Amino acid sequence: MARPTGDNRIEETKIRKKLIGFALAVLSSLATAASAQVKVEDHVLGKSAEQFFSEGHEGEVLSACAAGDFKSVNRFSKKTAKEYCAHLSDARQSVASSGSGKYKDEVSADFTRTTTYVFVAGKFVAAEVLFTAPDATNSYHGKSFEEIFAGLKSTYGPPTNESLVPMQNAYGAQYQARRELWLSDSYAIEANEQPAQPGVNGWTSVNVSTREMYDKLKAGYGTKPPANPLDR
Repeated sequence: MARPTGDNRIEETKIRKKLIGFALAVLSSLATAASAQVKVEDHVLGKSAEQFFSEGHEGEVLSACAAGDFKSVNRFSKKTAKEYCAHLSDARQSVASSGSGKYKDEVSADFTRTTTYVFVAGKFVAAEVLFTAPDATNSYHGKSFEEIFAGLKSTYGPPTNESLVPMQNAYGAQYQARRELWLSDSYAIEANEQPAQPGVNGWTSVNVSTREMYDKLKAGYGTKPPANPLDR
């Protein structure tokens, strides 16, 4: 295999820096107040499903699908965009017909991150952003829990609650996983760590939901931490 040239290495470094910056900006706040709205990529929590699929990346692709013209879609290749049309159209139709459901963004510039959106009663109410931790199996691409936590803390301030959850791996060894929780009047954000274990890659999940959804989940499970709304 030919070694990359100096120009290629520079370009690869630029792309990696861009992806890292994008991953840190996946979760952003539209204001700094405690009641701020939370934005997951292009979408604000609480917006209608109709708005969700007509705006941002999804709206761009669906418009291109309807027109059969993908010149304006620069996030991925024309071939990939065409293949994505059916998946995205089915997700929109399913949510529109039932008012509830999930949609997983399966096309991303960053293979170490996936985002799944949750809809209830016709509204976007929750999302999970799953980050793969860097290790040898993915050439050390990905994001560590420390990086993700630092980004969230920078945007939302110190967490409302911090805890260590006792865990046990498949071999019976005990370990602890970190959990960080931010609560406001309008949203809840929970970052959960899964440290790498023998034979298991590490990851961090960031679960975002409206405060109403969080409270419903918490009430349904008593004093236990709320279950993942994605039933992963």
